[in-house]
Amino acid sequence: MPYAFTNGIVTFYEDARPGGRVDAPTVVLVHGASVDLRLWDDQVPALLAAGFRVIRYDVRGHGRSLVPPSGYSFPTYAADLADLLDRLNVDRPITEDLGVEQVHLVGLSMGGGIALQFALYHKERVCSLVLVDSALPGFGYSEEFSKEVQRLVDVAREQGPKAALEEVWLSHPIFHGVRRYPEKFARLKEMVLSHQGQDLLAPPEETPPLIDHLSTIEAPSLIVVGELDLDDFQLIAQVLAANLPRARLTIIPDCGHIPPLEKPHEFNQLLISFLKEVEAHL
Repeated sequence: MPYAFTNGIVTFYEDARPGGRVDAPTVVLVHGASVDLRLWDDQVPALLAAGFRVIRYDVRGHGRSLVPPSGYSFPTYAADLADLLDRLNVDRPITEDLGVEQVHLVGLSMGGGIALQFALYHKERVCSLVLVDSALPGFGYSEEFSKEVQRLVDVAREQGPKAALEEVWLSHPIFHGVRRYPEKFARLKEMVLSHQGQDLLAPPEETPPLIDHLSTIEAPSLIVVGELDLDDFQLIAQVLAANLPRARLTIIPDCGHIPPLEKPHEFNQLLISFLKEVEAHL
């Protein structure tokens, strides 16, 4: 399995190409907090069948990537992604220098925030954005949600990350949607319990609010949110849809925070239809 040195760490990634093609349009999948690239297991085959090259990776501190003591902020995550893409031969013959031209970015929750931060820094490299129950860097979360996150951090520091993830995070309302499906929740639980949780122990790093810069991100954007997701993420979806210049909002019925896992068929149809539409106009 491939690893790359990116922005001072080692990043684990997977690179799947339809029929081995190096010239296929490329989709980059960015997972959310406490899980890893396995989140996208149901999306990779569908995207390959639709003719897309698929890159997915473990965000720093997650999965099989390095777990550094610090650097858990959206600007650093975006720098990690930029460095990873610089090291991948996405659309050039293997005999040429490695590099990336443009990609379609798909991010869930924290991964959506990473995609947004990357798009702000590297507008010319983004063909489109698909923001799924997305975070928004610098967003002021509700008092209730903020207290729940602080409790997670407090337990991690007092009893260790494993106890916090198992006793606090897995019972959080953010997972109520997927909890209805035992097999799918078991997949989620396996990812969460394998997470080392250093991001819960690291000193907090301030992230400048991104909301004032959304109007400068002109890539076509699909905003996806589950009908049953928490109010904070419903609000973020509305903010993104209202402020990104080329955004459309889609609500997936009877779905919570994790559409790629909860409703993979419906999500894949939305995703591939949008990507093909964007590709047709490039």
